[in-house]
Amino acid sequence: MNVQIEKIVPDGFVFEKEQNVAHGTRNGMELLILPMPAEEQFRVQLYADVNSSSEKEKLLGYLSELQQNYPYVQFAGFNGVDMISVHVSSEEQADKENLTLVVSGLGSKCEECGIHNCCSYCRRTLPVHGAVVDGVPSVICGECEQQLSGHTEGKKENLLLGVIGAVIGTLLGSVLWVVLGQVGFIAGIAGYVIVFCGIKGYEFLGKKLSKTGIVLCIILSILMIVGAEMTSLAITIYKEWGSMFAPTIWAAFSWIPELMQESELALAVAKDLGVGYLLAVWASYSSVKNIWNQVAEKQKVHTVERF
Repeated sequence: MNVQIEKIVPDGFVFEKEQNVAHGTRNGMELLILPMPAEEQFRVQLYADVNSSSEKEKLLGYLSELQQNYPYVQFAGFNGVDMISVHVSSEEQADKENLTLVVSGLGSKCEECGIHNCCSYCRRTLPVHGAVVDGVPSVICGECEQQLSGHTEGKKENLLLGVIGAVIGTLLGSVLWVVLGQVGFIAGIAGYVIVFCGIKGYEFLGKKLSKTGIVLCIILSILMIVGAEMTSLAITIYKEWGSMFAPTIWAAFSWIPELMQESELALAVAKDLGVGYLLAVWASYSSVKNIWNQVAEKQKVHTVERF
């Protein structure tokens, strides 16, 4: 592409030489134009709340027609989430006219369909502005800009209340383990519920979830599974021996240390716990990993260069 980019961008658009991106608005929509020298094309993109519009199909039809009716439009589509992209071939002398037609058409069609800009990070329809985040041109809202650049702390984590919330959550989750144990089941879903309730309890009372909080929740969940298994065993003892040797559930608990000296029972409990932990890990791993990555992303400080 043997052209000076700043001379072919549509009127009202500004070319940021350092970031190699042009930006501007049409019909209230913030759009970006990115040169793609290797393909000899320009990519026009905008972030919008397409999925929430009742006129989504009309916009998608317009994008299809755009690609069919204009030979210099190599691609026009929606990524299914939040970004509309149009690839425009460079024709040098006609570049400004072609790009102007595309951005004007997109802005007009979005206005007609009641589609608005959305933040490329939180996807909310808030006032947005152009920015380069970690080297990637985007449009972001003011709140996300502050969070990404680390200029706001947001909610402060209360570790003590978080632990209390995690204990309450894991206790509630343990009820399912006990219930299933009484009917002869060892289910991974019970372990997952214990972990999930612990994390949600920590986040609810602690106000903020951190990596430390997740680790504490996992440790509490491991301990609570043992507690739930012992509770299930105590209930069984109470049912079997209640009238003579264990008149109360607390008396049933007192029998556990002595009974655990029997190798057969100890092996059965160890087997239940082993299988239970394996199933709990299998059921919880993906969810916990996803939560961990989300927390890590929130704690990460990004490079944000505002246009």
